[in-house]
Amino acid sequence: MNVFATFWRQRNYRVAAIIALLALLWLLSGLVFSDGQSPASENGDSRVTAAGELLRVQAKRLRARPYTTRVQVNSRTEPNRSVRLRAELDGAIVALPVEEGRAVRQGEVICEIEAEDRPENLVRAKAALHKAELDYQGAQRLKKKGLQSNTDLAGREVALADARAEFKRVQVAVDNLKIRAPFDGVVNSRAVELGDFIRRGEECATLLDLDPILVVGEVSEAQVGGLTIGGPASAQLQGGQTVRGRLRYISRQADELTRAFRVEVAVENSSAALRAGLSGRLALPTGEILAHRINASLLTLDDRGDLGVRILDAGNRVGFANVELFGDADEGVWVGGLPPRVTLITVGQEYVSVGEVVSVAFEPGEGDLPAPGEAAVEVLPAASEVVSPDGGDAQ
Repeated sequence: MNVFATFWRQRNYRVAAIIALLALLWLLSGLVFSDGQSPASENGDSRVTAAGELLRVQAKRLRARPYTTRVQVNSRTEPNRSVRLRAELDGAIVALPVEEGRAVRQGEVICEIEAEDRPENLVRAKAALHKAELDYQGAQRLKKKGLQSNTDLAGREVALADARAEFKRVQVAVDNLKIRAPFDGVVNSRAVELGDFIRRGEECATLLDLDPILVVGEVSEAQVGGLTIGGPASAQLQGGQTVRGRLRYISRQADELTRAFRVEVAVENSSAALRAGLSGRLALPTGEILAHRINASLLTLDDRGDLGVRILDAGNRVGFANVELFGDADEGVWVGGLPPRVTLITVGQEYVSVGEVVSVAFEPGEGDLPAPGEAAVEVLPAASEVVSPDGGDAQ
């Protein structure tokens, strides 16, 4: 007793003992009063609200639709053709009629070389050709009269052929003084300036053909078998622009380093809005399957971490179906693994569990879901307005 009295006289000990006693009484009260006071009764199949009603959810009947599967690869834009225009004569540059970056037509002059004495050589070659033709014609007349031997006639024929060859050579040289565009395109760069001396084989300018422009990429050996020449394709460029075209080329040989096959998609570019060298993501169709389009917010994970959705059977019992994600877009995501006709829980799927029976308000119509933000979710009707299970086409 002396120990207890001494303990009780200490104020700190006294307060601590009272707090500990109150805490012990609070814990014991949970054990005593827990039985019989559950806010809602449960059974193995369903849960009910405090008013005795089944939990309500909103659902929609979905039907599978054809979906084109695609393989996506990194890509870049390239010109349809790229040509380095080179000189075929030696000489000084005397004219550059086209500025860098300007569009040109086929045959338009890009660079011009100094003529020097080439025009005069052409006049002389033309006169020599004319004389050789007259000599040959005179020799033929003499041959008919028996006044010209076959050897002399053959010599005149050789002289005429030499004159023609010389005239052609000089004429080509004069024509090559002007370096012309071989096709419609854009002068991307110039390698010379006025007064530069250019030699045969040196570059004058680079010409690009940008219509159509090519979107090129590489696909693996496992993916190339599903591609078809002429099939539609699309590409999402780095700036967010989407372009569409046709698959025009699939390489017959894999790259020795990457073991991938080059593919080319031709995209119309008459306005020259697209430039070569842009990076993007190329989508190539590989086939068509049946799939469902749903809102991405309806996807969830099961206990194993696999992707799936919550569905209903004919008796409004909640089930979980694993799905495979095929593709996504602004209007939703495409998934596979569901039956062709299925009833999908669209509102309230977070509050129900597998095997539970619920009351359902069905959304009108049948098809795929509207994209997020396209339409507001309908308000669930009152208990008297809930649609009862009515048909075997829900599953």
